[in-house]
This record gives sequence, structure tokens and C-alpha cells, in this order.
Amino acid sequence: MPEKKYLVTIGTFDGVHLGHQKLIRWAMNRARALKMRSRVVFFVSPPRFFFRPSLKVPLLTTGPERRAFLHGLGVDRVEVLRFGSRWAEMPHERFFEDYVIKRWKAGGILVGKDFAFGKGRKGDLPYLQRETAARGMHLSVLPLVRVGGKKISSSGIRSLLAKGDAERAARMLGRPYALTGTAARGRGLGRKLGFPTANLRLPAEVLTPPGVFLVRVAGGPLRGPRDAVCNVGLRPTVNRRGRRLVVEVHVPGFSGDLYGARLKLEFIRRLRGERKFASLEALKRQIGRDIQAMRGRSA
Repeated sequence: MPEKKYLVTIGTFDGVHLGHQKLIRWAMNRARALKMRSRVVFFVSPPRFFFRPSLKVPLLTTGPERRAFLHGLGVDRVEVLRFGSRWAEMPHERFFEDYVIKRWKAGGILVGKDFAFGKGRKGDLPYLQRETAARGMHLSVLPLVRVGGKKISSSGIRSLLAKGDAERAARMLGRPYALTGTAARGRGLGRKLGFPTANLRLPAEVLTPPGVFLVRVAGGPLRGPRDAVCNVGLRPTVNRRGRRLVVEVHVPGFSGDLYGARLKLEFIRRLRGERKFASLEALKRQIGRDIQAMRGRSA
């Protein structure tokens, strides 16, 4: 019995937002109609970042996160690629033959109308039309997708998060924006103020929305998700010359040890922007107000 072929969809899909989800479900339905399995291939960073580093922006999701989201949608196979000089110099014929045909076992391919691959972007849509027709393969151009009559884009979500608008970003993602990192020890200032915090070490490539947030935190010794206050910023009150972004979280009522734990933060609402206080006492009073605001907004 011949091996079942795959309908291969290629893109970036950063964030796997509602638009991506609708598109992927369309691709899976198309695969079933053609009696194929579904395969999504994505580059962690868009190839244009390699050619023009000045365009590079933070990502909404890491490669492993994106893979998990896509599997969660029901995709049969997911391939994760990191674009670099090897891919940039690869002739388009080799990419198509060695990867699309042989490695990914494509019986069909779905791409965007501007999709191109291989050195000099010579593997464009006309090339694919010729090659797929000669091999009896299916070729479709991915449709433009709108959700609720509106276009959803990764760049639009990044713009919202850069302003701290976690609520509108969540509506476009279909879930709260989340970051996962390892809790590390800081200077212990939060504990001295009466509000112990855990500093999170996060992947360098992901976007961190600025400000003070109500977040939902899970992982490590926490029993289920807990509401917490998270500050993302430079801590100007205590780091007068600081330039290193710090992500620190305080979980009210929790007295255990979070250090070394893998924690997932879901950004629910922005409480305020970060600002410099005249004294540590003023900062302490504000943290107390932030906790009250967190409890009021999470109720």
C-alpha cells in the first residue's frame, strides 16, 4: 500500500493567532478532502530578518511554543526551521526536490501568493505551478483570512503589546499573551519591602510588554494558576543607571520557594505604566495599591 502523502503548508505563523488558526483549519480540511495528511513547516523567524537585520522585531512565540500550538490544532506533522545562510544559499530546485518532495513527502502544497524560496527567491509561484503540474501534485494559494470581518496580523499584535494593551492582543490571539521562563534570584529588594518577587529569565527573542500587569502564573510549586502582579521594566526607583529589562512577579499569599521553577505568565490586564518613585516607601505603598487593583480586576 503506497505511503500517504502530505499537504504541506509553509509559513512563519508567529503567535498562531486567530487568523493563523482559521487558515490552518482550512488547510487541514483541504488535506482530508484530498485524502492526505497535514504538515505545517515554519521558520522561527521570517527570512527577511536574515537579509535585513534592521527589520528584526521580537517574536510572539518561540519555536517550541509554536510547534505545541500547531499540534494542538490537530496538525499531523510540524517541522521547525531556523533560517540562516544554508537556506539563503540553497538553490530553489534542491529545496523543492530534497525537502518538499523527499523529506516532507508532499502530495500537495499550500503557500501564500507572495511565497518564494531558494537562492534569489527563484522558487516563486510560477515555478511551483510548473513543477506541481508536471508531477501531478495539488497546489493552492492560501486565501486571505479575516476573523469577524477584520484582518489579524502578528505585527498588529506586537504593536498592541508594545503599548501594554494585553486585553486587545488577547482578543486577536484567541488567548492571553504568555511568556515562559525560569525563576531566578534577584537582589532580594522585594522581600525587604514585604513583597517577595521572582525574576524571570526569558528567551531573548520574545516580546515583553512594558508596565505593571495583572497576570496569571502557573508552574513549579504553585498549585494551579494564581493571580499575581508582574512588573516589566527597568525599575528606575532602585536601578538609577539600569538598562537591563527585568521581569519580576509577586504572587500574593504564596510563601514557598519559586527559584529555579519554570513559570508561565499569562498577561491579563495592564494596571499602570512603570514610573520612578521618590523613595522606597512610596514604591512600597504603590505596590500595595497594585495588589489591591489586581484583586479588584481579577474578581
